[in-house]
Amino acid sequence: MAASGRILVTGHRGQLGSDLVTYLSAEHRVSGVDLPEVDITDLNQVLNAVRRLRPDAVIHAAAYADVDGCETDSKTAFSVNRDGTWNVAQACAELGTRLIYYSTDYVFDGTKPTPYIETDLPNPRCIYGWSKLAGEEAVRELVDDHAILRIAWVYGFHGKNFVKTMIRLGKQQLAERAAGRPVSPFKVVNDQIGNPTWTEEIVRQTAEVLDHDLCGTFHATSEGEASWYEFACQVFEILDMDVDIQPCTTAEFPRPAPRPARSLLENARLKEVGRNVMRDYRTALVEFLKRNGQELIG
Repeated sequence: MAASGRILVTGHRGQLGSDLVTYLSAEHRVSGVDLPEVDITDLNQVLNAVRRLRPDAVIHAAAYADVDGCETDSKTAFSVNRDGTWNVAQACAELGTRLIYYSTDYVFDGTKPTPYIETDLPNPRCIYGWSKLAGEEAVRELVDDHAILRIAWVYGFHGKNFVKTMIRLGKQQLAERAAGRPVSPFKVVNDQIGNPTWTEEIVRQTAEVLDHDLCGTFHATSEGEASWYEFACQVFEILDMDVDIQPCTTAEFPRPAPRPARSLLENARLKEVGRNVMRDYRTALVEFLKRNGQELIG
């Protein structure tokens, strides 16, 4: 895709959408749609927005990404992640517009001992995974010129995410300790393994996919692996926060939605075509926290 192309980002106020708009606006004309102005579950609203803006590419970042919320409200999960994606794909198909769609590592069941590659058979364990897989299928069925990027363990400056939650809990513990009150360590799951990935890494990889007109399904996560507990420990170490945490098992920390134990993704196809720009997750995490840590700590 040439520079100065027109790009429409759905969910532009969200965790990933915000960074997409900021980064891509340097070389492209970027517009965004989000609630309440445009509801992707309403086909007419989506069609009107795409017809009005007539983008060269739509980047579909809007999603219902609350994994436990999806499990307890499957109707909303499929309405947004499947039907909303179908509507966006319909609009792209009508105008012959390129479509980028973000999926998830949770389309896999986590039983594979080695990282998943793009040709592995999906088998979600939770409603969120099933609803995002249904979105993949809608994109493949309706839009020839598409790229599906499976991402994982996403964190960034905007929205809710694991890194910000850990910082909030750490601040609370330190404040209690400073006030002389007894504190107990909080527990973090240590038997789920994945690829922590900063939103800006995803944005840079998305730009690479756009600029080189890559089509098909790609895994797009940072290199390296960690458990949630290891990830949390690294956050506190980088920020020099003396926080007391303990590892625990998934069974000790039950949640409504089952999680895959090993949802590691390998960016096999991006590497095959020489377009993988993802760095090691530790390098990205250090950069993210050096830039934003003090503001997040407050």
